[in-house]
Amino acid sequence: MATLRVTGSDLQISTNRVEHHTNSYQSKDLIVRRGYPFSANVTFNQSVTNEDQMQFYARLVTEDKGASLLENPFVNSSKTPINGWGVLREATVSNSVRLTFYTPSNAVIGRYSLELDINGERTNVGAFILLFNCWASDDIVYLSDEAQRQEYLLSEFGIIFMGEPSNPQHVPWDYGQFQDNILDICLSLMDSTINYRRNPSEDVRRRNDPSYLCRVLSAIVNDRDDGGVIQGNWSEDYSGGTDPKAWTGSARILRSWYPQKSPVKYGQCWVFAGVLCTVSRALGLPCRIITNFSSAHDTNNNLIIETYYKVTGEPSDRGGDSIWNFHCWNESWFRRSDLDAKYSGWQIWDSTPQEKSDGMFQLGPTSQFAIKEGDVDKKYDTSFLYAEVNADVLVFIEQNDGSITKGSTDTVSIGPLICTKAVGMNSMNNVTQEYKHREGTPEERQVYSKARSLTSGAVGFVALSSAGETATAPNSDPVVSGKIIINGTPTVGDDINATLFLKNLTLANKNVTANVNASAIVYNKRVRRTVFSDSVAVQLGPNEEKPVALQILYSQYENSLTTDKMIQVCSVCQVEGWGELYVEANITLQNPPMEIKALGPAVLGTPLQLEVTFTNPLSMPVADCVLTAEGSGVTHVIHKSIGVLEPAQTISVTIDTMPYMSGTKQLLIIFTADKFHMIKNFTTIEIKGNISVSSAKVVRATHNIHAPGDQ
Repeated sequence: MATLRVTGSDLQISTNRVEHHTNSYQSKDLIVRRGYPFSANVTFNQSVTNEDQMQFYARLVTEDKGASLLENPFVNSSKTPINGWGVLREATVSNSVRLTFYTPSNAVIGRYSLELDINGERTNVGAFILLFNCWASDDIVYLSDEAQRQEYLLSEFGIIFMGEPSNPQHVPWDYGQFQDNILDICLSLMDSTINYRRNPSEDVRRRNDPSYLCRVLSAIVNDRDDGGVIQGNWSEDYSGGTDPKAWTGSARILRSWYPQKSPVKYGQCWVFAGVLCTVSRALGLPCRIITNFSSAHDTNNNLIIETYYKVTGEPSDRGGDSIWNFHCWNESWFRRSDLDAKYSGWQIWDSTPQEKSDGMFQLGPTSQFAIKEGDVDKKYDTSFLYAEVNADVLVFIEQNDGSITKGSTDTVSIGPLICTKAVGMNSMNNVTQEYKHREGTPEERQVYSKARSLTSGAVGFVALSSAGETATAPNSDPVVSGKIIINGTPTVGDDINATLFLKNLTLANKNVTANVNASAIVYNKRVRRTVFSDSVAVQLGPNEEKPVALQILYSQYENSLTTDKMIQVCSVCQVEGWGELYVEANITLQNPPMEIKALGPAVLGTPLQLEVTFTNPLSMPVADCVLTAEGSGVTHVIHKSIGVLEPAQTISVTIDTMPYMSGTKQLLIIFTADKFHMIKNFTTIEIKGNISVSSAKVVRATHNIHAPGDQ
C-alpha cells in the first residue's frame, strides 16, 4: 500500500482574511489574528481515514534564522482546542481534508511556516502571518468598541496636531499600514532590534507581549543606538536628506529604510510618532498619536523645569531643561500583565530620542492612569512622562553682571492641551483630563506633591542656577502682573501686532522697564533667530493696567522664519524695587488656504481627477512652486512643478489619480515655494467598489506540493 503523503493545500486566503479583518492588506499572504480560527483544505495522494494522525508544527520564521527559534507542535483532534495551538478535522471528501486551525490568544506574533509530519516526514503546507487581535476578548489588546477598532487599527489616515494650544493646526498623515510590503517591513523591523541581535530566542519568545514590543520598537524607530529607521534633525539644515515637514506619511519612510536598513534622513517628533503608529497598527496593536502642547523636557528627573533668560529678554544658554511648543508620542491600548489591573488601558510610548532609558533611547510603555495619579515609580519612564505634561516651571534671570535672580514660578503652563484625532471624525479630541486633574485644583497639587516625593525630590526646594550658585529670589509676592496678547490670527506675510499688558497689583506707583525680544524658533526652541527687540519704560499708577503695543513687520521676520513658522515673544519686566517679571507668548503663523476638490465620482480602478486651487497672497512673486499628492488607496506619490506665481495670481492644477482601494480614503496635498513652506491640506474621497485591485489577486491561493520523485 502506498505511503500517505501531502500533494497540495488551499489556505482559503480570501475567506480567512475577511473573517480576520485583514482583507485590506495589499498582500497575497494569509494574514490572521491570534485567538481566531482559520480554515484550510489539505489534499493527499490517497484517501485519509480517521486513524491517520496528523502532527502539525507552526514554526516562527525570522528574517535571518529561518524557522529555527520557536516551534509549536499540535495534533489533529475531534474536539475544539481551548486557547492553544490545535487543529480540528472538519470533514474528509475523497483525498481532501478540511481543517480548522486554532491559535492561542497569547501566541507570539510574526510569520509562521505550517508543516505537517506524516510517518516521520515533514511537508510544508503553507505559511501565515499572525497578528494581535483586538476583537478577541482573551487577547491582551482587546478593545471592546468597534468604532475605536476602526479608528485605531483599521484607519490608514490620521491627523496630527501642531502649533499652539490656542489654535492647533490639523496636519494630515498617511499611515499606509496596509500598503504593499509594509507589513513585511514591520516584521523585518522586529528582527532588527538590539534585543533580537543579542538574544534571538529570548526576544522571539517575548513577542507575544505588547509591553515588550512597545519598548523595543520605540528604540528601533530612531537611529541613535541601533541604526534604526529615522535620524532626527532639529537644526534647520536638512541637506543630504528630507525636511521633516515634507513627509506626508509613513510608507515612503519605511520603504526607504528597507532593505538596506540605513537610517532615513530626517525626522522630528511627529514623524517618529507617525511611523511608530503605522508599525503598531500593521502588527494589530491599536494605536493613536497624542500631541502635548507646551511639553516639558526634564533632564534631571526633579519634575521641575528650570529656564533661564537674559535681562534683555533673550533666552540664555544656561540650563539643560526645555519646553517644546508641542511634542507628539504614541498611545497603544492593552492590559498590563506586569502591573495592577488599574494601570491597563492606554499605554504611552515614544520613539523620539530625548533621554536614555536602561541605556538606550527608548521610552515606555507608560500607563496613562499612572501619569494621572502621579504613580511615577511604575515602569516604564513614568516620571519623565509625568514631567512632560505636569512639571512646574521656574524662571531665572541672568543679570548683566552674570548674577542669577529668581523670577516667577509657574505651576499651570505645562501641558495645557493634550489631544488626539477624534474617533471617526477629522476633528480634535481633548484628552487632557485623562492625563491629569484640572490645573490649580487641590487634587492636581496633591498628585504633584506625591510624584515629587516618589522621585526623591522634596516638595520645598532651593533653586540653583546652572552654575550651582543659589539664585537670589524677589523679596515678596509679585507686585506687577503681565501678559502678551496676539491680535488676530496672523498668516505668513502679515505684520504681527501684539499687546503687552502690565498691571500694578498694589496701591503704590510702580516703574517698570519692559525688555522685549522676539525670535523665530523651531518648535523645540533649539534654533532661535532674533527678529525684534526693544525696551519700553512704563509708569503704573495704583492698580493701573497699561497696554504696550508691539509690532513685528513681515520684512523683519521674512528671512528669519523657520520651517515651523513660529515666533516666540519674551519680555523680562524689571520692576523697580522688587525684581523681574517674565512673560511670553508663542505665535504659529498660519498658511494661506489651499482648496482641493474631486472633479467627478470616485470609482475603484477608474481614473479620477482632482483640482487644487491656490492664490498667492503676497505683494511679491513666489517662485519654485511644487505640488505633491499622496494618499493610500487613491494614488502613489505624484509631484507637479508649477514654477512662479505672480502677486495675487490664482492657479488651478489638476491631479490625475487611479483609486486602487474602495472605501473612505483621503488625498493629501503639499504645496511648497520659496516664500511658503509645506502648505498642507487633504480631502476625503468615498471610493465606490467591492474589493481592492490588489486584493482581487488573492481571492484563492493554492499551495501545490510535490514529494521527491514526483513529476
